[in-house]
Amino acid sequence: MDVFVLVAQIITSLATLIVALVLVFQLRKQNDQLQIQHRDSIRAANYQIASRFEDVTKETVTDASLTEIWLRGANAWENLNNDVERYRFRNHYRQYINIILAYYETEDIEYPISLQSMHAKNMLGRPGFAHCYKHYAKRLFINKNKLMILWDKTYEEFYGEDISSFIPEQISTTLFVK
Repeated sequence: MDVFVLVAQIITSLATLIVALVLVFQLRKQNDQLQIQHRDSIRAANYQIASRFEDVTKETVTDASLTEIWLRGANAWENLNNDVERYRFRNHYRQYINIILAYYETEDIEYPISLQSMHAKNMLGRPGFAHCYKHYAKRLFINKNKLMILWDKTYEEFYGEDISSFIPEQISTTLFVK
């Protein structure tokens, strides 16, 4: 009788081992599927962000009045003649900033400092852009401390002003810092 008990225990142990192996295999397969789905969702998000970037850029190019405002405003905030122009310029700038920030938030990787620096230089390299960053868009970086430090240093390199401790006041969407 002891032989039957021993054989039963061996069979039970083997069955348990087989079930465990099947479960491990299923978990690996499920994990692989989740990784594929995650990559697909990142790819889709990046496509949407790139599409949004193209839409904003197309808006700048196809709307002659916005093109003129964008070019004048980039040279200097003071070149904008009225609140309508300031509103259009500032909101267009904010759209570009939001696209950049969304792009960073879709990936699970740390973007190289060279890419982050290029974005900062592109979006701060003109005095009107710098004005919009300092007085309006910097608040968008509050929860992105490393990026804010980089952008603030880039701002200082271009304009010789340390704005690292400056946080713009939350103001109405129709009030402007002149």
